[in-house]
Amino acid sequence: MSGQRIDAMIEISAQAICDPAQPLEMLPHRLAEQWPEAPALELTVALASAADAVQAVFDDAGQSGRRAQRVWRQAAMVAADLHYLALSGANAATAGDLLAFWRSEYDMKDTS
Repeated sequence: MSGQRIDAMIEISAQAICDPAQPLEMLPHRLAEQWPEAPALELTVALASAADAVQAVFDDAGQSGRRAQRVWRQAAMVAADLHYLALSGANAATAGDLLAFWRSEYDMKDTS
């Protein structure tokens, strides 16, 4: 795990949590797009670390606390997707692999 990369991911995630003008929906995708070579689990670590840090400052109260809860859920969903891919035998070693999976899932949903 690259310390500089994970620190940058955490910083971007924490800034997104604290800035209500930034949408959170695609935060994991944004991280994966910026660092496709990163180990996929680093996304979970970065999202969870950012949410934890924000909650340490703001607790669960207020908008930042609520937004941090959303990012905790995203961290859990990234981990769930990785577990699903591991069980299905798919390659999901990097954030780029995970991003490709998400894109294929969205493409499939758009066509039905």
